[in-house]
Amino acid sequence: MMKLFNYFFIFFATFLGICSCQQNKPVDLSYVKIQGFAQGTTWHISYKSFNNENLEKQVDSILRVFDNSLSAYNSISQLTKINNNDTSVIVDKYFKNILEESKFLYNLSNHAFDPTISPLVSAWGFSKHTNLHVPSQKEIDSILQFVGLDKVSIVDNKVVKTDPRISFSFNANAQGYSVDVVCDWFKENGYTDYLVEIGGETRSCGLNSIGEPWRVGIERPIDGVTENDRVIQTVVPLSGKSLCTSGNYRNYFIEDGIKYSHELDPNTGYPKRDSLLSVAIVANTAVFADGLATAVMVLGLDKGYSLVDSLPDTEGYFIYAKSNGKFDIISTKGFQTVE
Repeated sequence: MMKLFNYFFIFFATFLGICSCQQNKPVDLSYVKIQGFAQGTTWHISYKSFNNENLEKQVDSILRVFDNSLSAYNSISQLTKINNNDTSVIVDKYFKNILEESKFLYNLSNHAFDPTISPLVSAWGFSKHTNLHVPSQKEIDSILQFVGLDKVSIVDNKVVKTDPRISFSFNANAQGYSVDVVCDWFKENGYTDYLVEIGGETRSCGLNSIGEPWRVGIERPIDGVTENDRVIQTVVPLSGKSLCTSGNYRNYFIEDGIKYSHELDPNTGYPKRDSLLSVAIVANTAVFADGLATAVMVLGLDKGYSLVDSLPDTEGYFIYAKSNGKFDIISTKGFQTVE
């Protein structure tokens, strides 16, 4: 018997912007908040403006170009064409950069992070969230033969695959990368204080409207919780850093009494069975933090913690289940929270 729950690929980091609970603080009225919809999700940005300008159209334009490069749901995107083996595609900087970032994390995580896992995701039913089921071992073994980022290269600005069945999904780090792209635009245009959030992945620069570091909430991992019932576990001060999260408590199904998460291990083809419920990563770039959060969920608590703890300029906040059914928290040295 299968039970289906809410689907969210990315563990939601609540966009707080200005923390209204702080009182008696002078508010800089030059800050502007804008929001929109892209990549199948929402985005929110708060920034210190020059002349109270609204930058919603500029951000929408940036994200449309990004979408035309890396969206698997866009029929004319470069990613879609490459997945369909269109060998005429000349890849743009977005595709080159995310493939380079992915290969770095692929090697760093002992292949726990791998965007060529897309056919496995489809086999389990997670790509379209229909017909969720456990594939046969024969099917998994067959697909694993053409999973592996080492089977892909770029030659003369074209993607070369060793097997035409290879396809990509950058769901695990594309939203983080889009955050970086928007933040880079703000920086290039002279903005010094902003917080960008797309699909729950965030990056900040400078200070908020009350002159303090931006504050971003980490959600408590509760199975099946609705959007209106979310509970904030803790709040993280963020300035000049990215915060991205991943978890296994939203996008999963239960079959024959066993819970299967969408966090598939590219080495085995199966979800990782581990006590780790969610992880939040703070790093310099959102593309790295986003991808690393996914890699950690695949690696599990012990290996994931060891990896994050070994990396410079990177911190982690891990929420895991205990044997008594409750959960506990462990974080790397230097991870800051505001209670």
